[in-house]
Amino acid sequence: MKKHTIFMMVFIMVFLCMSSQAQDLLSPSPGKSLLYFVRSNGTGALINFKYFHHDLYLGKFSGMNYFIYETDPGEHIFWVGAENREFLEATLEADQVYMIEVRPTMGALKAAVKVFPIDPNDTKTVNRIQKILDKKPPIALDSETFSDEGESLSFYIENGMKKYQTDKTNAKPFRALTPDYSFTKITTQP
Repeated sequence: MKKHTIFMMVFIMVFLCMSSQAQDLLSPSPGKSLLYFVRSNGTGALINFKYFHHDLYLGKFSGMNYFIYETDPGEHIFWVGAENREFLEATLEADQVYMIEVRPTMGALKAAVKVFPIDPNDTKTVNRIQKILDKKPPIALDSETFSDEGESLSFYIENGMKKYQTDKTNAKPFRALTPDYSFTKITTQP
C-alpha cells in the first residue's frame, strides 16, 4: 500500500509540473514588434475572419487558433472583418510582444467580431489564451498565398479604411493596445 501511495504522489507531482509549463512567447526581430492574434472562442467556428493592418490584408482563418505578425514599432490600426468591422488602435514599442484577442459574437446574419488588447495582468484571460498557445502551433499566414485574394478585396479594404476615418471623425471610441500591454513571457497560474 505504501508503494502505491508513493507512486500516486510522484505521478501527481509530475503531472502538476508538466501542466504548469507554458509555451514561451517568440521574440521579435531586433527593432520590431510582434503581435499574437488569438481567436479564443469556438462560436462561429466555421466563419472566416479577415485580418488587416491598415490597408494590408494579412489573411483569414476560422475556428479557435492564432497567428503571429511582426511589424515596425509605432502607431498602427489593426482591424478584423466579419459581418462587421472592428478596429484597434495600437502604439507598439520595439522589441516587445503584444496579444490581441479576437472574439466572435452573434451578428444579424452570421458571426460578428470584437477585438480586445490582452492585458498581461489579466490572469483569467492570459490563462485561457495560454491553453490555445500550448495546444497548437500558430497558423502560417503567407502574404503570397493571400495576394490574389487581397487584390479582390481592394474595394472592401477601401471601404473599411473609410469607415475607420468616418468613425474617427465622429469621435467613436476604439479599443487601444498601449505599450504597457507588452508581454515578456507568459505562464499559466495553477
